[in-house]
Amino acid sequence: MKKLEKILRFFSIVVGFASAVFFVADAFIFAQLRPKLVAFETISAAEEGLMNWVGISLVLFLTFCLLSLLRITMYLKYAKKITIFSLFLIVIGVVALLFVFGDLALLSDIGKQYKHGLDQPEWLLLFPIMGFQFTTILIYTYIHFFGFSKDNQVDHVARDSNIFLIVQYVGVVCGLMGTAGSGLRYMFPMATIPAHMVATLVTLMVPYVLIVGYWSINKLQEKPRQWYDEKQMQDVGKSAFFTLVLSVIFMMVQFTANYDDLAGVIRMVWFPQTLFLILLFFSLGNLYFTARG
Repeated sequence: MKKLEKILRFFSIVVGFASAVFFVADAFIFAQLRPKLVAFETISAAEEGLMNWVGISLVLFLTFCLLSLLRITMYLKYAKKITIFSLFLIVIGVVALLFVFGDLALLSDIGKQYKHGLDQPEWLLLFPIMGFQFTTILIYTYIHFFGFSKDNQVDHVARDSNIFLIVQYVGVVCGLMGTAGSGLRYMFPMATIPAHMVATLVTLMVPYVLIVGYWSINKLQEKPRQWYDEKQMQDVGKSAFFTLVLSVIFMMVQFTANYDDLAGVIRMVWFPQTLFLILLFFSLGNLYFTARG
């Protein structure tokens, strides 16, 4: 395990430095291209080719986020306690990872609007998002160098309780972002395209699926194998009932509020919004009942 940790640390630092360099290069590329795109000037083949480097930078950054979140999760598995700073690292990592798909969507929209001679307000979102991602690179790279103190480690944690909690925290983040994203479709119904809804649904569930997969792998390696201890089983049961009641109430309110327009935007929004709310309610319930412990 120590050898694996050293390998992951080395690759995390290397990919972190590479991501930082590429993000700085992205800033110069955008500084060169934005004025021309906004003014609808002709872009040369060489300038258009610069976007390939932007694509490479996003792939590197996505890899860096996954490596960093894996190292943090492996570290927290045997942590004495999960601190506020640890939660902060998980949250910014998950959000920064999801924003990679936002970067791709924004850049795609900018390209389409440039070709059709339309305004490109996406620039106002692209720069702050990539600024947040660059800050995340700096924070994570520092942590890979100097973080992960052994003082907060124990030899054994019963039933992977820390990983169980991390699953719930990631569920809250994904649930909140998914609920907010699907809720915005009511405000911008013309932007609600079925393909976009499916892409959003799949994208926002990726971090949760990955952390549940990691938790499942750890459980399958346990001998004797037991998915939940008695306390966790009770908490999951309470959370499931809590989620059932709230989700039924939400669906009833949603149906009533849109009763006169059931063929409108609700026909595409109801499933993702309900799904992410269920994830949010279930994860919050588990955290609440665990904390009451």
